[in-house]
Amino acid sequence: MLRASRVVRAIGLDLRTWRQSAGLTQSEVARAAGVSRSLLGRLELGRSRNATLRTAAVLCAVLGHELSVKGFPVGPPIRDAAQLRLLERLHRRTHPAFRWTPEAPIPIPADLRAWDARLDGPVSIGVEAETRLSDLQELLRKIALKQRDSGVARVVLLVASTHHNRDVVDAAVSTLRAFLPLDTRRTLLALGAGRDPGANGLVIL
Repeated sequence: MLRASRVVRAIGLDLRTWRQSAGLTQSEVARAAGVSRSLLGRLELGRSRNATLRTAAVLCAVLGHELSVKGFPVGPPIRDAAQLRLLERLHRRTHPAFRWTPEAPIPIPADLRAWDARLDGPVSIGVEAETRLSDLQELLRKIALKQRDSGVARVVLLVASTHHNRDVVDAAVSTLRAFLPLDTRRTLLALGAGRDPGANGLVIL
């Protein structure tokens, strides 16, 4: 559901950008597409729950674009449930001084990336949650880019405590510590106290 909301926001932002570039009003575009101006307005704001793919495709066509939709594998549904439980375990250990925002999007137009959670308070922290580790180098590159593009001061890589994940971490500890110098204990102490951890951290829960 959260991913779907991000897609709707991205389509709406594109529609607004294309409409404004063409010098058209919402009323003009809505009339040409055969939809209400209010529906277009809500869609441009990413708030429409009623717009169908057909409606979005027609609006794109009116503005000289073609809507393309493709599905990509992101893991079985059970992975999302496990990830939510993992995030909740960290949330319970975090001081209320940090405002917790799940699925916090990267503040770049049309960028569909998001932190699994973002903490804002004494310092901004992006949280990336992984229930099963695989390619650590690729994961760290992805996190570093998200940190750069979102402007958060700190990053926490949150990992489920399993034998597999601990083996992966042990095998790449030097690589991890270069980017995530704080261990679980020090990171959780800082988050629980509501203060800046002072560096990026790895938390295994």
